[in-house]
Amino acid sequence: MQKPLTDVLVRGVPAPASGRIELSDTRCKGLELRVTSGGARSWSFRFRDPRSGRVTRATIGAYPEISLADARERANGLRRSVAAGLNPVEEKRREREASNTGTFKALSDRYLEEHARRFKRSAAADERNLRLHVLPKWANRRYDEIQRRDVIDLCEGMVAAGTATNANRVQALISSVFSFAVDADLTGC
Repeated sequence: MQKPLTDVLVRGVPAPASGRIELSDTRCKGLELRVTSGGARSWSFRFRDPRSGRVTRATIGAYPEISLADARERANGLRRSVAAGLNPVEEKRREREASNTGTFKALSDRYLEEHARRFKRSAAADERNLRLHVLPKWANRRYDEIQRRDVIDLCEGMVAAGTATNANRVQALISSVFSFAVDADLTGC
């Protein structure tokens, strides 16, 4: 069903007895409000994939967290992406994959698997030091955003806690992890 959506209409659409209903906004091409039988309301953007020609849907988010004005703004951005020949769903998937592989945890896992366990007798100690001292602070951080100051702060915190010897080992381990990243051409430099 196509209607010019308003805040009053969006709030007042009754939930269907079963399934879901979809209302298309005539003021913003491709924007749809979906209302489920449970009363959940969400925004989506419907478009034709520039490559395959298939009609596809990109989720924008839930109402009322995303207002009608915000949903229209996001739909306009998605429409510009489609006009530029991009599929916003594929772009979001690529970004999500890149964010998962770009974390320090992903890098340290690769380091352990591809280097430490193959070439070092101290692989178990490396894994333990990563698990206890580094990953609790850096697991979800992008490794390309970790600076020298971050390493110094981490190691100084360990020295202050009375584990100066282990701080040296952790600093050497972090250096090895980043050297592995450079050698494996993972840094983008």
